[in-house]
Amino acid sequence: EVDKQALVELAEQFNVSVEYLQKVLPEYLVYTDSTGYVFTPLSKRLPLHPYDWDKLVYSADRIYYEDKAFPNVSYGIDVSYYQGSIDWTAVAESGVEFAIIRVGYRGNTSGGLFVDQYAIANLRGATAAGLDVGAYFYSQAINEKEAREEAEFVLSLIDDYEISYPVVFDMEACTDPAERTYNLTQQERTGITEAFCREVEKAGYCPMVYGNISWLAGNIELEELAEYPLWFAQYYVRPLLPYDFAMWQYSSSGIVPGITGAVDLNICFDTERWL
Repeated sequence: EVDKQALVELAEQFNVSVEYLQKVLPEYLVYTDSTGYVFTPLSKRLPLHPYDWDKLVYSADRIYYEDKAFPNVSYGIDVSYYQGSIDWTAVAESGVEFAIIRVGYRGNTSGGLFVDQYAIANLRGATAAGLDVGAYFYSQAINEKEAREEAEFVLSLIDDYEISYPVVFDMEACTDPAERTYNLTQQERTGITEAFCREVEKAGYCPMVYGNISWLAGNIELEELAEYPLWFAQYYVRPLLPYDFAMWQYSSSGIVPGITGAVDLNICFDTERWL
């Protein structure tokens, strides 16, 4: 049995990274929150991922996964108005195969629903360039009714486009008490996530849940959402989430032809889950 308190004291003393702690304590999910290091025992009810990280291949600016057991790996980006106007032809010619496009968001304090400034241009451009396209929505829903409203908002925006990749629910931790979701409980966030995903599923799309280790381990009840594929975010040389997930967002500082500035980079390990 690990003496977690002693481990925390050592980790704080030597400023140990959560990545190192995760690797030496594989029976825990390790992350930090406002209280410091958090060690969450692995759930025995969640399936573990089937990937072999020795099959990751690193180039100067990309990570690839070359494993004969997974012949349907694809490489993509996710974008929003932060990337501005995009030359999608150049993006496609650079080897990008899919794009997850932010179509909208709910205001952190106002609660209003907003279309991403470049959503329509990105949906049209990525589709015309021959990329597989998915969508995501940044949620600030405070109840399941609002989550369903968000899903309906997304569905109305993507209805005219060929969406072959998932429709993703993105709610993230907030530290400002003024933000709408600040006081939500773990169970409330879970119910909100599920409500969004069920609406997406009813409409015939594949729902997906986005998050990093702290979100997936500490902010939602992952066991209650196990039927939905995960899009895992961790900017590290390899992902350290032991549970099964479908996509890995491994960088927020990618450079891709056709895009001015940085963009998120992703690997989809098994497109057969929805294609």
